[in-house]
Amino acid sequence: MPAIRHLRSVPGRPDTLWSPSRPGTTTVPLQMSPGGSVRFPRILLIDDVPGEAVNFQHAFGPTLTAVRTIAELERELAEGKAWDIAFVDFNLSLRSSTGLSAMLTLRNERPETRLVTYSQLAENGRVLFAVAARQWLGARAILDKSQNDPHTLRRYATALLAGLDPSPVQWRNRMHRAYLIDAVLPDLSWVERWRALDTAAGDVTTAAGLLNLKTAHLRGFKDRATGAVNEFNAAFFDIPDRGPSRNKKGILGTFVAQHTSFLTAPDLPRVLVERDRVVAAR
Repeated sequence: MPAIRHLRSVPGRPDTLWSPSRPGTTTVPLQMSPGGSVRFPRILLIDDVPGEAVNFQHAFGPTLTAVRTIAELERELAEGKAWDIAFVDFNLSLRSSTGLSAMLTLRNERPETRLVTYSQLAENGRVLFAVAARQWLGARAILDKSQNDPHTLRRYATALLAGLDPSPVQWRNRMHRAYLIDAVLPDLSWVERWRALDTAAGDVTTAAGLLNLKTAHLRGFKDRATGAVNEFNAAFFDIPDRGPSRNKKGILGTFVAQHTSFLTAPDLPRVLVERDRVVAAR
């Protein structure tokens, strides 16, 4: 897996331009190949909802590849397919994987592909997905599904090919603190702790019992997790940092409930293992 980087921008592509397509169709971004010939950028959409591909089809036409599962993605990869940009949703309605696995696969198999977090950011866990995708997997932009009209999709593609981050300004600013997710999940053991806390509705004593630990063994986790959550909430949700609050159960219980789908994602442990492997190899 390529080294994980804190991405601010990517090298510019001065050969990117806009050009009209056939009469009666939309315009699409074009690229000049090294030999001077024109080609359309290759776009990948990974989303389990078939209707999501409609606007992408209007925006990019025959250069679009749309897949709904990791298995479909792997088949396309086995056929030698490659893409300039990949829009990746979080929830793929699979028991074993989410968009995290899709991004990890692309980073391993097609590292030149520009990754875009594509999800309903208001839904449970999607913000953590976007932050993890930036911090751990090198995603270069964020697009909320509610803004997926063809014009916006083409604007995103053009900006990304030019080496720019087309994410809304607010999200670009927030992503400067994407590193805060490492404090929310500093090591693999915290995945099980968050999941136990989710089952226990935020009660640390009950969570300790689920983990077959004494409550005292989770006190350090409770204090560190509360501090990490306070910082994350302040940076990404504009919730004032409560400092060393005595209401740790309330803070942690609310956080895990709001982000359950990410913290209990089936492939989260695998992505963390890859993150830690890359960090250790530096």
